Amino acid sequence: MNKIKTITRPRVICHMVSSVDGKIDGESLRDVMPEGEYEAIGEKLNGDAWICGRTTMQQHFAEPKPFVSKSKKPAGPQPVFVARKAKSYAVSVDTKGKLLWASGDLDDDHLICVVSERAPKDYLEMLRDRKISYVVSGKESVNLRNAVNQLGKHFGIRTLLLEGGGHINGGFLEAGLVDEVSLLMVPGVDGRHDISAVFDGMNPSRKAAVPLKLKSVDKRKKNALWLRYSVVR
Repeated sequence: MNKIKTITRPRVICHMVSSVDGKIDGESLRDVMPEGEYEAIGEKLNGDAWICGRTTMQQHFAEPKPFVSKSKKPAGPQPVFVARKAKSYAVSVDTKGKLLWASGDLDDDHLICVVSERAPKDYLEMLRDRKISYVVSGKESVNLRNAVNQLGKHFGIRTLLLEGGGHINGGFLEAGLVDEVSLLMVPGVDGRHDISAVFDGMNPSRKAAVPLKLKSVDKRKKNALWLRYSVVR
């Protein structure tokens, strides 16, 4: 009898840097952030992919101008497109297919775009032309759980570093997809009311904090602390 192959969901580690009060504005933290420390710690986590949301990708990696659809026809359900396999991946969550990319290479990682069925059909054509892989998941918004499963099934991703803004981090946490929190807490206080935190945008009806279990505490350069927590199921 043939054995049924089960899909192994990648382990998701939310890897972030924040002030003591949990804020993640990089400009605010510049003077208290040990140079290169966030990246050095990230390497210790042995991720074979990292993932961010549209806002972060637009700020740091995508082309300045957005993609403009000519047809404006939604793509609807589509199979996963694997442009190529790679040792490491950069994953962009872009619900409506707005980000414009020059190529399928991003900081030496192969780019995978995760979009919903609302993304324009010609957006996916652009991705294929530029040899960029993609996953279409969810009708109105991205189905994160399904998308993460597809990343494991089609690309062999086993450890995914979640390095987004507060809203995508909150979305992953609310979907039960975060297995571990890796937090580089730097010695500074932001204190501003409207600055994004490590996790944001979760259901306002939630009254209880998501429980965590401490794995380790490591004192790093310039009085920073590296905290590692497992998410309690």
